[in-house]
Amino acid sequence: MGRCLPPDKWQISKIASSELFPRGGFQALSQDIARKLVSKFTSLPKEYYVGTPTPISAKETSPIYPRELLQAEQASPSHDELKHRLMEIGQLQGYLADEEYVFDTARLDVVWRRVERSVPTYVFEVQVGGDVYHALGKLKHAFDLWNSHIFIVAPQADRNRVENLLSGTFHEINNRIKFIELKKVEELYKRKKAYLDFEKDLGI
Repeated sequence: MGRCLPPDKWQISKIASSELFPRGGFQALSQDIARKLVSKFTSLPKEYYVGTPTPISAKETSPIYPRELLQAEQASPSHDELKHRLMEIGQLQGYLADEEYVFDTARLDVVWRRVERSVPTYVFEVQVGGDVYHALGKLKHAFDLWNSHIFIVAPQADRNRVENLLSGTFHEINNRIKFIELKKVEELYKRKKAYLDFEKDLGI
């Protein structure tokens, strides 16, 4: 087990390297600098260590920059993942949830129906880098046909584009449609499932 140098030895017996002076904070050392520092331990008087010092292996690691971490955190769910989650949420709510629901000449990403023969009560179009104009067109048509609750699920970056179209071309559904940011879908699923699980535990 090693021991600290007494204060009167700090200046004359300390282990240092001029290659460390420009450094600040916690940084990985290169193999060469690490070997030089480790080799200096053997020059200390034996009273400051017990036995033969074990060689230390210094391994350089690839730095992970904040931007890379931020990008990983901001990774968006895929189109299929979002559709699957919306279907699960609908089922938790007690609806019949359908994916790629065919109507007229188009398909709706996800719909929730009350019973087998009923029209969609809730309609969702998911946009992950897709055509917002076309999605709004399908939602407007669904609203005109069935008076459904309509939702567009898209990244926050598309919100201005959606709002511009709703104030112009699709102004008829401006007060009817709801915008859901992509990551809110997963949050909604977790909250609903946790609440229902809690009720189940209580027997309610």
